[in-house]
Amino acid sequence: FINPTLYGGSMLDQSAGLGEPLNVIISALSTPELLSRKGLQGYLRSLDLDMECFGLHSGGPQKAFLDPRGWVDQNFLYREVYTPLDYLFGTCIESLKGGNHIRAWQQQGTGAWFLAASREENVTKHHMIVPDGYNIGRDDLVQQSQQNKNGITSFMFRKYQTKVDYLTGLIQPGTKGINHDIATDGRVALLTI
Repeated sequence: FINPTLYGGSMLDQSAGLGEPLNVIISALSTPELLSRKGLQGYLRSLDLDMECFGLHSGGPQKAFLDPRGWVDQNFLYREVYTPLDYLFGTCIESLKGGNHIRAWQQQGTGAWFLAASREENVTKHHMIVPDGYNIGRDDLVQQSQQNKNGITSFMFRKYQTKVDYLTGLIQPGTKGINHDIATDGRVALLTI
């Protein structure tokens, strides 16, 4: 990946005048399959994330500035899976109950994926981010990738092995510019699959 700030970009997406941290990067050094949308979505399913309930979304897309194209809409949003039926119908339980979710953008030129991971409240609380929800969302995703020996996960007979590194200096720790005034520790998880 290339640091988006070199292009005048940001490690925060654009949401209601503020931003959510792009706190997970899928390295462009990952297997080439992961650098496609379908490949990344298969991998995310191995981490128990999938499409929204019946593929429906009530809010607008958020934008990120990762490359010379400027601000572009998210490629997709995935939510936490609670039952095997979620893989068929979408994550309807997460839409009601809350949980982990990610927004994804691909950086043109490198192929790296940038994710805004967070944990959100249930529908009665309008899916607001929980306290410390950006760090929790990132850490939950990383934990899912490392749940089995050697960081191996699988979905539909396809296996993935994930190596995790943490980067600092890309996102400023604290609440400056962060949506919902929720602090981030500034760490970004770099996953190589």
